[in-house]
Amino acid sequence: MIQFRHEFNDFLRNFGGNIGYSVRPDERRKGYATRMLKDCLGVCKAFGLECVLVTCIKGNEGSKRTILANGGVYEKTVFCERDNVTLERYWITL
Repeated sequence: MIQFRHEFNDFLRNFGGNIGYSVRPDERRKGYATRMLKDCLGVCKAFGLECVLVTCIKGNEGSKRTILANGGVYEKTVFCERDNVTLERYWITL
């Protein structure tokens, strides 16, 4: 599953980003997330975006690899008090 959010509220601007995705546990490590993100980036570009923000939970190496494989550039690490989780923020230029 993948979600494209072309507008931000305060939470998305700081913690959620433009794109969120998940893959069923028994289907992970098969390249599905990398492909979904790549396809979604094309949609983002068609909407006129020049770059997108994608975040992942710190320590989620699979998600981090997916973002990096699609050109993600690390910006910073932030703590989301609402969800009690540390997130890494990445920007992808389209």
